Amino acid sequence: MWIGIGFCGLRYYQASIAAGAVAYQPSPHLRHALDRLRDAFLATEQIIESFNAGNQSTTPNVQAPRFPLVINSDDDFARIRSELSRVDHERQQLKESIVSRFETFVKSIEEKLHAYAAVLQSSPSPTPATTQNLISNATPSPTSREQSLFSSQLGTSNANERNANLKERKEFLKVLAAKAENADNRVILGEAADQLEHLAKLLPERFDASTAAQPDTTTAASKNPRLEQDGKILPSERVARQLEKLRGGVRQMLLTSWTLDDTFEQVADLDSAERDKYRAAILAQKSIWLSATSRIVIGLFATGFVSLLIVVFADLVQTQLDTATSSGTVADAINALRGSVAHLSESEPMISAEEETHIAGGS
Repeated sequence: MWIGIGFCGLRYYQASIAAGAVAYQPSPHLRHALDRLRDAFLATEQIIESFNAGNQSTTPNVQAPRFPLVINSDDDFARIRSELSRVDHERQQLKESIVSRFETFVKSIEEKLHAYAAVLQSSPSPTPATTQNLISNATPSPTSREQSLFSSQLGTSNANERNANLKERKEFLKVLAAKAENADNRVILGEAADQLEHLAKLLPERFDASTAAQPDTTTAASKNPRLEQDGKILPSERVARQLEKLRGGVRQMLLTSWTLDDTFEQVADLDSAERDKYRAAILAQKSIWLSATSRIVIGLFATGFVSLLIVVFADLVQTQLDTATSSGTVADAINALRGSVAHLSESEPMISAEEETHIAGGS
């Protein structure tokens, strides 16, 4: 039994060492990435809050992400997953807040143009209108900014291209405002153009003369706000569609390639990888303990079986020894009895002779 208990204890000790060797170790890279995400979120919130305060826009109420200090359990990874989901939702709210006023102006003009086109289509003879290609080659002057919403991976050429496109769209809206007959529409289009000017300040203003002077002509058709010249579409409908494309282009240029986006993607990838490592470590530990438990159980059964055999054989031997001892005692008793009988047999003739002598003398 002691040998079996010692074997089971040794297997348990070996299993504990093996399980500790494959246990999940918290990743410092994930910890640093979470810290960078928190810092990027706070910096983004400060920039957007400052921009919205000067732009008469409302900044949504957001909270800085809070991540567990130690990440080594399912609960910790669940908290990170929940916090990342909240951060993703709030960063989208922050993005929407900076373009909400611009899109409100442009959408109002789009709705009016669609309504006007519907009225013209219902009339018997709509009057066509002519439009011009509205492109501006003006280039903004470079200024320095300490902080930016955009990632450092956004190259100088890309930044120049985005600024030039926003400049073109701003001039496009100004020309539309100048041609608008309704005073309210002129004011709205002018406000939308001013919004683009404010939004352009969020872009990283790093310019190079050579790249700014040579725009990419391969995508000019998709970048420049040109009006479609389709005779089957009313001018108001064409302008409405162009404004819709303009809104999409502005969102693409202003709401992508943020530092917060890059940091968030890095954290999401690291979190997924570390979660997989944690699950693999847990499975390895379970496999080690299952193997050790099976061997320990087998050892205990073997110990009990061998102990039972030993007890049974010990009982048999004891029984045999007891039988032998009893047989010896019986043999000694028999021998003693035989000796006493023989002694009595020898003494009987002597007694008879004395009796005969006594009898004879008496007679």
